[in-house]
Amino acid sequence: GNKPMAAIPETTEIHPEPAHPGSRHSARSVALEEERSQFLKDLPSEYNTVGSSAFFHGRCLAPAADPESYPNGVLSDPRVTWASDQKPRDDHDAPSWLTATEFCDTKAAMNMKIEKLAQLLRISRRTVVYSGAGISVAAGIGQAARGTASGRATTDASPTFTHLALGALANAGYIHSWEQQNHDGLPQKAGVPQEILNEIHGSWFDPSNPVVKYSGNLKDHNYEWMERDATEADLVLVLGTSLGGLNADQIATNCASRSCRRQSLGFVHINLQQTEQDGKATLRLFDKTDLVFRRLLKHIGMELPSLKSVALKPVRGAGEWCARVPYDRRGRRLSAEQEVDQDNWTVLDLNEGARVKLTEGHNCQGCRQPQYKHIGALKPTRRQKGGPLTPPGNGLGRVVGHDPSTSGIRLSIDK
Repeated sequence: GNKPMAAIPETTEIHPEPAHPGSRHSARSVALEEERSQFLKDLPSEYNTVGSSAFFHGRCLAPAADPESYPNGVLSDPRVTWASDQKPRDDHDAPSWLTATEFCDTKAAMNMKIEKLAQLLRISRRTVVYSGAGISVAAGIGQAARGTASGRATTDASPTFTHLALGALANAGYIHSWEQQNHDGLPQKAGVPQEILNEIHGSWFDPSNPVVKYSGNLKDHNYEWMERDATEADLVLVLGTSLGGLNADQIATNCASRSCRRQSLGFVHINLQQTEQDGKATLRLFDKTDLVFRRLLKHIGMELPSLKSVALKPVRGAGEWCARVPYDRRGRRLSAEQEVDQDNWTVLDLNEGARVKLTEGHNCQGCRQPQYKHIGALKPTRRQKGGPLTPPGNGLGRVVGHDPSTSGIRLSIDK
């Protein structure tokens, strides 16, 4: 466009493929499989209904939520921390019982839920994160849902503890794919491997995948990835999203449906507000995700990550902004056989002044953003009503600089 766009190095000429399950799961023990089978045997095959004793806790805790089994109220309902009689969002319909009220689990209930969450992560064959704006509000980024959080940070935001914890879990082999609804690039800043991140609704940092308007179309590659995760996930962690009916919600709801047939573990939902899908959750936690993941990492004995330890790297000097990557010169991932020989790898040069090109399959047309509509167009277009005609762009550009404040690289594409 007319002004440079921010980009993370790995996303300028690369189409990442979803990672295969990590080494922790590639040689699963018989004991883990037996534990998983027993969990599925005990998991109720029916969803919880509104008003039932387990609705605030999840299907796997239905027996523990039964007052006859636990008369002392170990799993009492969460307390209200902010009351509202309005709907969570103005742009989505919601059932009559659902409001933007925020809740927090009791200490006793949270302790039990953390144990269940740790067990689910341990026995899962393939875990997918499905995240919404709620996990980024602590970084100062705003959200569409009504609630107590607000913010105006953008590309200069720093990752939250949730992002850092998920990065640690991913690098330890617990997370295999991440369906990211947000555009903020915070997972990458937290050390999450780019190859497991599917920025399904576009990114502030990826010029080949601009933020998609509601009237736009998802990038083909990302949509296919989402459908695979919706079909293949064994466990889905739903974080900070209202599950209000977006197409991508199938990642969670499909997994829940398979869990009723004992084919998957279903989904865990961590959020302050209720959602219309809560009755389908295998496990439901009410609290801020930062606090939940701090407790989880302590429970499983993992070191608590910090931004300094995982995200801050030494400043690169002139000529050092390049890397060898397992892609061909057209930005296509090498086959497993080709990847063995590093002579087939391509040097991705992102030094200042280097020329770059968006790969085939970019979504500058599909996103429906006016400032990018000339890129890939077949004829001259007007970016604004009544504005001048802009010739079609071919996705060619150059690196104009590096921006430490955003952990990004400044590009100019089809200027």
